[in-house]
Amino acid sequence: MRTAAPILILAATAAAAHAQVTTWYWTVSDTGNGNGLIEPGESALLTLWLSFEPRQDQAGGGVAFIGPYGILGDVRWSLGSVEQHTNLLFIGDGQDAGVLDDSNNIRGVEHFQYAKFLGAPFRANNPIDLVFLHWTPHDHKPGAVILENGGPDAYIYTDYWGNYLLYSGAGGSVTFHIVPAPASAAAFLAFAAFTGRPVRGGRALSARR
Repeated sequence: MRTAAPILILAATAAAAHAQVTTWYWTVSDTGNGNGLIEPGESALLTLWLSFEPRQDQAGGGVAFIGPYGILGDVRWSLGSVEQHTNLLFIGDGQDAGVLDDSNNIRGVEHFQYAKFLGAPFRANNPIDLVFLHWTPHDHKPGAVILENGGPDAYIYTDYWGNYLLYSGAGGSVTFHIVPAPASAAAFLAFAAFTGRPVRGGRALSARR
């Protein structure tokens, strides 16, 4: 009986090592100085990304199917205009991502690409960018804006011929800030530097669910 516990621990460790996981996250920039704070006259530039482990991109791997899912915003998100909502991975590029409702929520987003052997355009990037949003606030009252996509599961191609596995999803939310004036932005950045809080563009890590 003394040998049972180590064997069980080893089995659990092996299972965890082979788990298939997709991690969702957003990057935030703007149409001004690119510091990720939305100052007067600026719009937010938001990109939704997906990374997957174990990596499959060296063997023709990439996204087979995700969705449908929604990109849902808070009250502050609804008080603006979505100038662009582009699905970057749906057969080809440049198509609208889902259906925009009256509150700027984007419903029914899906991603898909044909397997590499079929010869259609194929992106094997890991991480891979899925959605691009251009959003402009109606005013510049200071405050935070929250966006959530739910981090759904995804099918990931594992080889050139289109075999795939189901990966479990994690993450998917982002918070960015509107500031009323450049001076306020400078103060906010100083505060962030003091507290260690990330506010710049680049990777805005998703909250894992």
